[in-house]
Amino acid sequence: MGKQKFFTFLFLCLVWTGVAGAHSEEAETGITPPPGETPVPVQVGIYLIDITNIDETRNTFDVELDVQVRWTDTRMAFDPEAAGTDRRIHVGPEADKFFDGIWTAQIVLANPVGQMGTGARKVTVHADGRMEISAQINSTLRTNLDYRRFPFDSQVLPIILESFAWNNSVVELVTDPDRTGFAPEFSLAEWDVEALDSSVDDVLRVRDATPFSNIHHEIRIQRQSGYYLWKIFLTVIIIVSLTWVVFWMSDERLGRRAGVSSSGILTVIAYQFVTTSTLPRVSYLTAADRVMTVSIITIAATMVVSVFVDRIDFENQAAKLRVDRACRWIFPLAYLGMLGIVIGRNGAF
Repeated sequence: MGKQKFFTFLFLCLVWTGVAGAHSEEAETGITPPPGETPVPVQVGIYLIDITNIDETRNTFDVELDVQVRWTDTRMAFDPEAAGTDRRIHVGPEADKFFDGIWTAQIVLANPVGQMGTGARKVTVHADGRMEISAQINSTLRTNLDYRRFPFDSQVLPIILESFAWNNSVVELVTDPDRTGFAPEFSLAEWDVEALDSSVDDVLRVRDATPFSNIHHEIRIQRQSGYYLWKIFLTVIIIVSLTWVVFWMSDERLGRRAGVSSSGILTVIAYQFVTTSTLPRVSYLTAADRVMTVSIITIAATMVVSVFVDRIDFENQAAKLRVDRACRWIFPLAYLGMLGIVIGRNGAF
């Protein structure tokens, strides 16, 4: 029974507890908030341990956090001389009895997907009534990814915390900057972690009559685009450039020139599938889509030129040669110019 109660009250500050109908001035257990200042200021800090996965097709990410919650409850104060210490620390089984019947802010994650897990946990009670709870949690969270600039995009991964039981007239969440951040050596495959920003808002949901205090943490990440630049875009540019060999085939018939262009288009389309295979089926064009589209249009234009040249009288080789010579300069300049516009507008430069 003690173990069950511990988990119920552990999620008081960190995880969903399943307490229903607690959005009121008093929690379901009948435990009243601390006396004194109202609303009770509750400091919350998160330390980013790891992001183990970003699922770009489902708009979710898996995160591991160290969450620390602090507030003051004078009812928990004790005489440090009589106790022989100025703080009492509870870990593991000792916390089972401690959590039974105490008031907590009932802080939960507001944007989880599925179940959440907990790891190491610790509770510290200071002699003056200051309470500190620390626990490691892992969860899958929802996000809203925007791929318009892919693969030069930056994204925001939100971690939203709020009180499940107490509205903003009882609990006021406050960001704890001293306990919020991530390790300088933290790394994430394919991404650079740039910042962890925090803001506090009052949020009124449809199911609630009064607003609830809400802490919105944002992990800002920037995609490492080198893979796409050197292994995909560069290859596509080379393939497109190779199709311009048709402009040196003035004396060839349409079939051979069209064969070169057709092979180039099919190859670029294959690379397009590679770049979009990890993305959801969005309705807008990404930067990668624009690069591929420009490449396909350029190759298709070489086929149009080939048809035009083929229509010129076979005996008029000089006219055929003039068209092809002009295209030897027009196509590279036009293609590189369009690529510069497409990539530059999307933040590569």
